[in-house]
Amino acid sequence: MPRRKIELDIKVETMRECLRLVDVAAIVRKHGVSKQAAYNWYQRVLEALPDLLVDKTPGRKPAAEKPTPPPL
Repeated sequence: MPRRKIELDIKVETMRECLRLVDVAAIVRKHGVSKQAAYNWYQRVLEALPDLLVDKTPGRKPAAEKPTPPPL
């Protein structure tokens, strides 16, 4: 099956509904995506959860260091 471009808003809405633990088969039919696509997105969401939920250090972020010019 050829890959097709699926708009981000469709992906987000599909995942929002899937994460509610409802009938995933009905959701993928409703949005016209494959079960495999929804499963792949779900796996990516699960893999990203630790990064999304990690406690960040409060306060300002350190400024990026400027590269020093090479010596002449």
